[in-house]
Amino acid sequence: MNPENMFGCLYHSLFTYRLFALMKRVPLFQSSNQLGHSSQQILQTLLSPYFFPIGIQIRAGDQTMTRTNISLDEKIILKKSENFFTCSQQIINTNETLFRETNQIPIIFLLADDVRIRQAALKRWKFSLECFQSFENKCQLNNSGLNILSNSNPVFHVQYANDRILAFELGIFDNFLFSLCEQHIISRDSGFGRFAAFASVKLRNIYSMGPNEQSSCQNQSLPLAKAAYYWSGI
Repeated sequence: MNPENMFGCLYHSLFTYRLFALMKRVPLFQSSNQLGHSSQQILQTLLSPYFFPIGIQIRAGDQTMTRTNISLDEKIILKKSENFFTCSQQIINTNETLFRETNQIPIIFLLADDVRIRQAALKRWKFSLECFQSFENKCQLNNSGLNILSNSNPVFHVQYANDRILAFELGIFDNFLFSLCEQHIISRDSGFGRFAAFASVKLRNIYSMGPNEQSSCQNQSLPLAKAAYYWSGI
């Protein structure tokens, strides 16, 4: 045991739902919004050895979960979060040799409290389920190199949701899914993604950034233990 894995082991022992318990609590069926992926599709993809999942968590603010008017130009939406996607592309480019040696396909699991970010990203870079279902997962990457895996439905805020228990369970499930990723890019001013990334015990450096910052993550990673301290208080 050491500072890099102690909390992750404790977290998984005390707080993490076992997989069968999660499946009982979370709706895994296909989303009514065909733009995104269902919880079952996301879970199966993240657990598949054919893929190298990179997790992106973008914190836009509580107001994005309660607003009624969500119309905004998709280019503007993605521009504000461009640095997160650019960072993921840089990670992919850096690890091209690893992907060839392991025969893995890099995918991006996107978490965002603002549904507009996820929907805009899916429209541009959606991960094809035909790719996942193809024989031995032999498929081509998008021209951009990104394959976005995400649910396109609005998320619930525990404070404002009518069903707070369901909102809490969905949040726990998102944390669980995010912890399955091999690499994490998280919002600096948020404990949600940081907590799951630290609990994943992947022992990889974490990239932490905010919206509208420079579109690069070169030399900006933090060790796992150091990244967990800010906001998570660990």
